[in-house]
Amino acid sequence: KMSAMDGVADITMLIKKAAEWGHPAIAITDHGTVQAFPSAYSASRDYNIKVIYGVEAYLVNEDKKEYPYHIILLAANEQGLRNLYYLVSISYLDYFYRHPKIPRAELEKHREGILVGSACEAGELFGVVMKNEPDEIINQIASFYDYFEIQPIENNQFLIRSGKVKDEDELRKINQTIVELGKKLGKPVVATGDVHFIDPQHEIFRRIIQAGQGYEDAEAQAPLYFRNTEEMLKEFAYLGPEDAKRVVIENPLIINNQIKQLSPVPEGFYPPKIESAESEIIELTWKRARLLYGNNPPAIVSERIERELASITKHGFSVLYLIAHKLVKKSNQDGYLVGSRGSVGSSLVAFLTGITEVNPISPHYLCPECKYTEFFLSGEIACGVDLPVKNCARCGNELIRDGFDIPFETFLGFEGDKIPDIDLNFSGDYQFHAHQYVEELFGKENVFRAGTISTIAEKTAYGFIKKYAEERNIEIRNVEIMRLVQGITGVRRTTGQHPGGLIV
Repeated sequence: KMSAMDGVADITMLIKKAAEWGHPAIAITDHGTVQAFPSAYSASRDYNIKVIYGVEAYLVNEDKKEYPYHIILLAANEQGLRNLYYLVSISYLDYFYRHPKIPRAELEKHREGILVGSACEAGELFGVVMKNEPDEIINQIASFYDYFEIQPIENNQFLIRSGKVKDEDELRKINQTIVELGKKLGKPVVATGDVHFIDPQHEIFRRIIQAGQGYEDAEAQAPLYFRNTEEMLKEFAYLGPEDAKRVVIENPLIINNQIKQLSPVPEGFYPPKIESAESEIIELTWKRARLLYGNNPPAIVSERIERELASITKHGFSVLYLIAHKLVKKSNQDGYLVGSRGSVGSSLVAFLTGITEVNPISPHYLCPECKYTEFFLSGEIACGVDLPVKNCARCGNELIRDGFDIPFETFLGFEGDKIPDIDLNFSGDYQFHAHQYVEELFGKENVFRAGTISTIAEKTAYGFIKKYAEERNIEIRNVEIMRLVQGITGVRRTTGQHPGGLIV
């Protein structure tokens, strides 16, 4: 549901159905965005089917204010995936005008590893064939693409209503011309469904959304549902049995075989790098431990430190601790306190490096002068700060009461390999400066604002349905309203920036 206010197909259900039908792969190509990739990847693993990662992009020749052509970009390998991400990024950052657009020159420069398809009736190839342009123009435009697409004629009935084509026979003729063009130029022609919803009866979801946006032809929904192989063969029977089989079955397999099975995000843990992170965390931890507990800290302290540091350094978590340490230290130096929340308080290393003020070891007394300690290990005291006031038996100073008795496993798991989730609350007045400091640490080019995806909520979906019914003076039963709400909820509306999150 990531094609903004247009696609209503739940990505998991779509992939599940493709797997149930025995398809070896399914392509995911939302309008101008790749935001469905994580869900698609998860579903592909759940249902054991290959996902082809792509996008239906908006192509312009030069100027972002040009009316764009639709174009399909499929990532064939890792380099193609990187190029796809780059092209989508610049389409929003540098070439956005009503839609995120990709200039042809940028696509040419970053085309490696990408298969380029001619897309739907909004693509430039379909357009020049429909206008019956001279062969040299059609051939020139066709040469830009790796494969051509044709789609069911019912998808394009609106071209008849608008007077751009005469009748269904003309739509069939356009598809036949594209098929013959593919044969002449040696390029595969693929029959695609332009799927915007899964089942035929789901068209009502898209109809209601489009009506809510003021589309005059919202009632005339094209059957953009997920057709099975038999339905596609029947649809393209007018091409003849051999060509129908070729565009529906054989050529899609040719495209699939040119594309590797990819992961949209690399597997594994990829923290940012600070070369001295491990040694710095070890040094900071022991320095503060000796400052608090003396040059020979009690065994309960030193053993806990060694156990935590072993897990932190073994699994490459030192840099995460060091980033948090530097941010908290910088904020405190500038006069703004930082609050920690969540389970980071169960890490003694986090306490000793100044990330949190919660000391997780057993309740105890601690003398700030002579370093005398008295620990309570039998559970009779739950929290060190609840201990009665007491003076040091050695030097007479008032003892510090500390220790919250929280196991380290609460933070990093029983194996000590759970990726740390360090939640920090910075002052609203200071957050901008904290963000700037992260950019100083890692370079502005390596720090990005985390994004947000705004989707249609249940209440909003109900509003769309209510408006649709009122404008048409129809009554919808409550059980049907519930079904419609489910179908509309989750459709992407827009994107934004997370107010606090950064990606390094």
